[in-house]
Amino acid sequence: MWHKHLAVLKFVVEKLETNGIQYQLTGGFAGNVYGSLWPPHDIDFDVLEADFAKIAEIFEPQIKNPPHHYTDPEFDFRLMTLEIDGIEVDFTQVENSFGITTSGERFPFQIDLSKAERHEFMGVEVMVEPLQNIIEYKRKIGRYEDVEDLSTLLKHSE
Repeated sequence: MWHKHLAVLKFVVEKLETNGIQYQLTGGFAGNVYGSLWPPHDIDFDVLEADFAKIAEIFEPQIKNPPHHYTDPEFDFRLMTLEIDGIEVDFTQVENSFGITTSGERFPFQIDLSKAERHEFMGVEVMVEPLQNIIEYKRKIGRYEDVEDLSTLLKHSE
């Protein structure tokens, strides 16, 4: 199950790092890096707006959805989606990114890529959003089961 996701993760991370693009892995896949047992889905990265054009150039053949404004019940941000070997890879622009609470209130994500942590995950070294930050935004958007799972992981890592 993980083989294809890991191959895509490695491919994308190598391209980002080779091209000097600052990033952090976030979302559910980042939870997996910290020990969550969630099944793999898409792979989410936070990047700077200034790097969107470079990412689009590097991954042009794999672009499924070019940079666009994306809104759903939990998020409001600029997004670019790739499809690589059947796996979706989302790039979210860190500037002007918002979460949406269960009551519909927007709040700005305070994303600082310089605070990303380097971790090894199943043989792939990646920059990952700090676990406490993931817990905080999942709490704000109302994903309480995720918060409980990740909080347990946080306690075990301390």
